[in-house]
Amino acid sequence: MVKRALFPLLLMLFGASLAWGATQAVPSGSTIHCRLTQTLNTKLNFRGDPFTAMVTEPFMINGQDVIPYGSTLEGRLADVQRPGRVKGVGWMRLTVEQVSLPDGRRFALNAVLVNAYGPKSVEVKGNEDRVDGPSAKGKTALVVGGLAGGGSLVGLIFGHPFVGMAVGGTVGLVDRMVKRGPDLTLPAGTLLDYQLTRQLVNKR
Repeated sequence: MVKRALFPLLLMLFGASLAWGATQAVPSGSTIHCRLTQTLNTKLNFRGDPFTAMVTEPFMINGQDVIPYGSTLEGRLADVQRPGRVKGVGWMRLTVEQVSLPDGRRFALNAVLVNAYGPKSVEVKGNEDRVDGPSAKGKTALVVGGLAGGGSLVGLIFGHPFVGMAVGGTVGLVDRMVKRGPDLTLPAGTLLDYQLTRQLVNKR
């Protein structure tokens, strides 16, 4: 009688352990580290373009790979903005949509970009997956100042240094207004950190 009574209980525990092992959840707030697999550029890429990033560190729970090394994050450029003239920076929003595991399974992914490592003068802005590129302000000041200085030397020769400085500075400013600032480029291999905003359930 005791054996018969224990059998259903053991069966229930065994089934529960199987169910637990079949489903693993990555909690909200967890960070997924990955690396871009292609180069993205504000001049060459447009809103809606797809991108992929390879997971560089496996996410493990209780010794099991829930998101194994080699998994792929798949997403799209939600928006792209080229740099302006004189001021403004190029930026893009890298929004992920799903993660694809090496065994072919795919899961919807709710995550936000929190860090980007690689090119200089590149930073993540806010919590909208936005990456900002380098500013053109420093280059504008350098060009305008250089031409103004050159103009003052020419003006000095002809006895009008201040006129030469003004002309040189104006030429430099007009030149910078015609040209855009530096485009944002994220080369293949750029490291990205995405933070889950909703738990990811891995069903085996």
